Amino acid sequence: MLKDKTYFLAAAILILTALGCRSCETIDSSKLDPSEIYQEYSITASTNTTVKAELRVSGATGTTVALVVPAKIEHNGKPMDENLRTVLSGTFYSDETVGFAGSHTFVFTDSSGKQFTNSVTFDPIKIEAENIEINKNIRTLVVPLSRGLASGESVSIQFASEVDPPKTPATNSNSNAAAGPDYLADISGSVDNDAKTLTIDTESLKNFAIGKAAMRITVKATRQPLELGIRGGAISYQIQSPPVASRVN
Repeated sequence: MLKDKTYFLAAAILILTALGCRSCETIDSSKLDPSEIYQEYSITASTNTTVKAELRVSGATGTTVALVVPAKIEHNGKPMDENLRTVLSGTFYSDETVGFAGSHTFVFTDSSGKQFTNSVTFDPIKIEAENIEINKNIRTLVVPLSRGLASGESVSIQFASEVDPPKTPATNSNSNAAAGPDYLADISGSVDNDAKTLTIDTESLKNFAIGKAAMRITVKATRQPLELGIRGGAISYQIQSPPVASRVN
């Protein structure tokens, strides 16, 4: 479906942008002073949950680290899968959980045997409506949510049109032709935590295609782990709500 392809394309662009200035080279942990390792953990939770751990030299953009025994890393009590010397991301460690998982504990053991235990928890979020009607003539749209935002969380809203875009003739070279409507939009909104509502300025959708669409929200946050070496680290997560049918009028 179009919405699945557009969500995938948007995610791919964001990933490639984020990787633009990060090293993809790898060094074995046995060749490093363990105090030089920076710990970074990321979680994406939706209908399923994926987890990634990256260990880098000195900081967030440094050379990736491949763990050599006795060094190891575990997620929720089990060893993470090693992705060794990949083209785009160097070496990283991953895990997957079927369904939504909001509780995560990472245990990193460095080459000296020292352990670092870091945890994060978060709740799911969803749009509390079966469908959403967006009228471009009404400036403000208020959407009910299952919860407000926790401290440090931010929210973005994604719309993916289910209308097939018109086919452009290959011979059309008119550079003055008017730009067509948008079929994918990623916009911001404000959340009232007490009322558990999301407010959207529909002006952000003024160029969006009229018709059926899918709407979802993404909540993001970055936390400071409690147990780190001198080089620091971070735990970040993003929660994607189930998509909700919508219509833009």
